Amino acid sequence: MPNRKKSYYVGDVITFRGTFEVDGDPQTPDASSATATIKKLGTAAAIVKDVAAVISTNQLQYKYTTTAAGRFSIFLSAEYGSGADKRTGVIEFMVRVKETH
Repeated sequence: MPNRKKSYYVGDVITFRGTFEVDGDPQTPDASSATATIKKLGTAAAIVKDVAAVISTNQLQYKYTTTAAGRFSIFLSAEYGSGADKRTGVIEFMVRVKETH
């Protein structure tokens, strides 16, 4: 899962998606093993902790409504091979407040 930087606004509804590949082949996660954790950079506590993410074929998906401004990371994790392998990918994103002029 590549590390990507994106920018959004408070109130946006975002669907994060990611896949894991081995030797260029997308891997299919074990059923019900996908989770998402969101952390604001500079804080220790998670805003969203280990909630279920959706598995659609070989893709992990998590829908999130932005509620605060700042820099965040979402960690998408899943198990593969009946739990023999666990992978975690990170997507960094920024949430801004819309300014009116």
